[in-house]
Amino acid sequence: MRILRLVVSLIFVVTTALYVYFLVAEKIKSDETVPVITLKEEVLLVDIDATKEDLLSGVTAYDEKDGDLTDKVIVESVSNFIEPGLCRITYAVCDNNSHVATATRKIRYNGYTSPKFTLSEDLCYSLYERLDLSKAIGAVDCIEGDISSNIVVSSEDYTSSIEGVFNIQATVTNSKGDTSTITVPLIIEDSSLSAPTIELKEFLIYSKPNKKINFEQYIVGAEDSRGNDLTDDVTIETNIDVSKEGSYTVHYYVTDKNDVRGHSVLTVIIGD
Repeated sequence: MRILRLVVSLIFVVTTALYVYFLVAEKIKSDETVPVITLKEEVLLVDIDATKEDLLSGVTAYDEKDGDLTDKVIVESVSNFIEPGLCRITYAVCDNNSHVATATRKIRYNGYTSPKFTLSEDLCYSLYERLDLSKAIGAVDCIEGDISSNIVVSSEDYTSSIEGVFNIQATVTNSKGDTSTITVPLIIEDSSLSAPTIELKEFLIYSKPNKKINFEQYIVGAEDSRGNDLTDDVTIETNIDVSKEGSYTVHYYVTDKNDVRGHSVLTVIIGD
């Protein structure tokens, strides 16, 4: 019995020693370190056409066991704009033991401007022609390009088949959550479909406050229903105040020999 107790005791000691050995060995072998991402700048300035490499500029990552992990850093997400042109970007990196670290900073897009509207025709129509504002009003974004499909057009006072001046509101939002809105006049006149026409280079322009604008430069030409040139007879009327931000209209008129008047409109948005 004495020998048996010694054998059992020896087995217990050996088993305990082996358990402690493997426990310590596994502890030494295991990796409990977490990677650290370091960001050189708190706010990264990039161009609006920034590449993935541009977004990773100034980002490094290090792990105490695995060493340099910079080449494993990825862009996890880019938020919508906090303000126009400024958003948050989150980076992530994973070490060889699947420990994940993240870091966030802000990025600012250099030269970013909010979406702007375009007009493919002026908003002056005859009571007798078909009205389709969805084709007339467009929008462009400096990052995404054409975003006309995002436009929502509304009016609180427009009534079809009635002449008058109505307020049309157009709103557009890009994929970063930046929204632009304009209110422009829709002019419906009881005018002949054979009235003289005035062709303009643009139907909507943006201009900075206090900048002088030469409205004559936007005239391409004018002619009556028979093709006779009336360009020199075009007159211009506007109430624009370039010192105040807002939406204005410039009216171009011309009258043929039968006293039929043609009318075109240039919309001007004054603002930064």
